Amino acid sequence: MNTLGEKAWECRGKIIGLRVLENGKMEMTGTVSGRMFDGDMFTSYFSYDMQMRGDGTAHGSIRGMFRTLSGASGTFTGEGNAVMGPDGSSKHRGCLCYSNPPGKYATWNGVAVVFDYDVDKDQNISAVGWEWK
Repeated sequence: MNTLGEKAWECRGKIIGLRVLENGKMEMTGTVSGRMFDGDMFTSYFSYDMQMRGDGTAHGSIRGMFRTLSGASGTFTGEGNAVMGPDGSSKHRGCLCYSNPPGKYATWNGVAVVFDYDVDKDQNISAVGWEWK
């Protein structure tokens, strides 16, 4: 049986770009900083392409990278769903898959990290990720 494991990371940040693409798609670019499960501080940059739906929800794919203060780094891709608020806020839920070099975060190569991130009306991000083993 698969269960949610330990908290992988927690972070805050900002949407730094929005771009309207063709066919009702939108690209959101952001940066976040936070703390890994082991206390190491990190910064991450990502792009999230969303297909808007008529019911106020969206489905999207995300890709990005992270780097910690101790020098570890890695990349990730994922998918998620979002509920868009009338004030420009949004709630995103989904799953990330990592591709990390050997080191302390290489164990994430074999698990999924589920995420829960919210964007407020001022485009501020708060997010948490948990290992799914």
